[in-house]
Amino acid sequence: MKKLMAVYDTDPMYAERLSDYVNRKEKGVFSAQAFTSREKLMDFAKDNEIDVLLTGEPVESQEMRRIPSRQKIHLTEERTGCSEQEIYKYQSGDDIIREVMTFYCDLPGTEPTASLAFGKQKRLIGVFSPVGRCGKTCLALSIGQLLAKEEKVLFVSLDTFTGFPCLFNERWKRDLSDLIYYYKLGRFNGIRLNSLVYYLGDMAWLPPIRFPDDYSQVSAEEMADLMQSILRESSYTTLVLDVGDYGRQVLPLLEICQVVYMPMKEDAFSLAKLREFEEYVETSSKNRVKEKLQKIHVPMVTGGKRMEHFPQELLWSDMGDFVRGLLKGQRDIWDS
Repeated sequence: MKKLMAVYDTDPMYAERLSDYVNRKEKGVFSAQAFTSREKLMDFAKDNEIDVLLTGEPVESQEMRRIPSRQKIHLTEERTGCSEQEIYKYQSGDDIIREVMTFYCDLPGTEPTASLAFGKQKRLIGVFSPVGRCGKTCLALSIGQLLAKEEKVLFVSLDTFTGFPCLFNERWKRDLSDLIYYYKLGRFNGIRLNSLVYYLGDMAWLPPIRFPDDYSQVSAEEMADLMQSILRESSYTTLVLDVGDYGRQVLPLLEICQVVYMPMKEDAFSLAKLREFEEYVETSSKNRVKEKLQKIHVPMVTGGKRMEHFPQELLWSDMGDFVRGLLKGQRDIWDS
């Protein structure tokens, strides 16, 4: 059952637009309803249990204290940063949702909602290669963005250095490092995940790990379990995993994938690395991994006109055309 969010603001356009955005974007946790009249809000609260109240009035005011709700958050017009019960109202809807999720999942006794994807076929698509500079990340981004036009997709990169902060010219408040921290504490759930998710068009994605040393805090087996937990407890039907450079710890991550696309090149060093990896898989007796691998040659990708638009421009490049062809007829492989 969805949690109920009430949005109260005397500006009817703001309250209605934010509520509508929450209902369209946040399909899984909250159902939002707008109010511009304090009296109507109070009448509504008498018969309905409000989980989160976003209010344009300070939560300490006498009128707001009289309205029952599990969480009250003030939509402030100034970036004060001095209260744990405040969110700056003039930021993007995605940022507001993430901050609400962060506040809400820290409430004592908060239970995660059941996934709306319960009973649906879920899959984990991996992209990995022992060969460097082979188009691995561009391939994974293209797969994720194209699939997201038809279904709920989450993209995760486990590369030590992704280049995303420079590519998007942004530093994120929270990222995969935070998710690993909560996982290790046993406090991971779908609501916590939603407090970290960003979007590239229709594709949800997790900002990459902040400090490379954080990878030493989690084993490959634990990382694989975290990825499976994300699929199990979220509303995403597909997780596209850019496995990154896990090296000789990579097999637990490859084992959980339904398919692993492995870009390759034909030069002598690349072929030697590929043979070395295949020998490692053979000696590890991981025949299931060997069956999942699909070796492919992908088009060369050059820089886009503007760096921040590069992921979207991939879809209209040779890589995008290649991936459209690749994805045709693949669902039987993923879902087998």
